[in-house]
Amino acid sequence: MRQNTQHFKTRLSLLTAVTFLLMGMTGPALAGIGLSTSSTVTIDTKPPVVTVDTFPEFTVFQGGEMVTFHWTTGDDHPGSAPEDFQAQVRIEGQAYSPFSYFPDVQDHTWQWIAAEVSSSNVHVEVIARDAFGNTTIGSSNDFSVLASVTDVPSPIRDLQFADPAPNPFNPSTRLRFHLPEAGRVDLTVYDARGHRIRSLLSERRSAGDQMTLWDGKDDRGRAQSGGMYLFVLDYKSPQHSGRITKKAVLVP
Repeated sequence: MRQNTQHFKTRLSLLTAVTFLLMGMTGPALAGIGLSTSSTVTIDTKPPVVTVDTFPEFTVFQGGEMVTFHWTTGDDHPGSAPEDFQAQVRIEGQAYSPFSYFPDVQDHTWQWIAAEVSSSNVHVEVIARDAFGNTTIGSSNDFSVLASVTDVPSPIRDLQFADPAPNPFNPSTRLRFHLPEAGRVDLTVYDARGHRIRSLLSERRSAGDQMTLWDGKDDRGRAQSGGMYLFVLDYKSPQHSGRITKKAVLVP
């Protein structure tokens, strides 16, 4: 019994010593632990807002004509580099005249000189990227561009081609022109993409006022869909030659 008691006292003494030893080791370490505060980390997952002005339906520009685009953007954390704010005109899916601009990200106007193409699938895309990499692409509606028509040297000034009437029209429009002298006349209809639709005239005509109609059909008598159409008058006489282009809208 005395041996068990002695053994118990010995174990208790060792346990007490170990406890004090551990307290001595951990005390200074705990004294070095404190609380600190860190700055708030901002995480933005909201993409910018981009609004691009639209064009009226059936808008058509000719090559070399100045086109004005306007758009607005908004974001809580806008980007800070030129590549964060871009615009480009896309014609049939291909980029033309890319534009990069950053300082005025909220409200911007850009002027573009229309390319020498014939296409109805033309629009402007505005790309905005904020400081967190969130990206938005805004787009205008489609409009048309027609290649400019340049008269041959020394065009005859008295050749006249009146605006189609009525315009817009459905189902037909009148095409009036004046020839200063007898000569060959070719009057052809093209769609907004530059595809040939109808040959209205291809013959010799006498001098004076002339008139013909287009009934909205192609050479095979098929009715055409609504949209912008181009009328090209080619004229050639023994002394002169010239070309005049007009356009009109066929209403569905």
